[in-house]
Amino acid sequence: MSRLTVRPARAAAVAAVLAFGTLGACSLPAADKESDADARQLYEEIRTGADLSQDPHLADFLKTPEHLAELAAWKSMLPLGAPDKVENRSWNYNATNEGSVATLTHAYVYKSNTVFAETVLRKGPGEKTWTIAGFHISLDHPNLPEGGSSETPGEKT
Repeated sequence: MSRLTVRPARAAAVAAVLAFGTLGACSLPAADKESDADARQLYEEIRTGADLSQDPHLADFLKTPEHLAELAAWKSMLPLGAPDKVENRSWNYNATNEGSVATLTHAYVYKSNTVFAETVLRKGPGEKTWTIAGFHISLDHPNLPEGGSSETPGEKT
């Protein structure tokens, strides 16, 4: 390989590493606007104390009195008020013959700390809308259980 061929390749590799490093500090674009909106809506409903039993996107098994009480209890663990900004930190979509699964992670940035929320959504074959099947939060907050995170019993992460 000639020296001229190696330099452009090396320059391209350095540019790719720099571009990746720049993206790491930013919010990712939403890969699927519907699942992204559903995940953000659930966090907002928990934060504001909305009636989660009325959320059409929440899986039926998460609408039991026990699960609804647990989800509602998380409100007290969150910083007060609306977040200053919301960032898409990661997303993963998998599709099989049995349907699709999306795992989305958002960072809810407050002045006092950042809440990381991971939402798992499912869509069966032929279904048009996503169903929330799991939710996990983590943050550095004194009211959070030992270990700094909590998750719905329905979805272990």
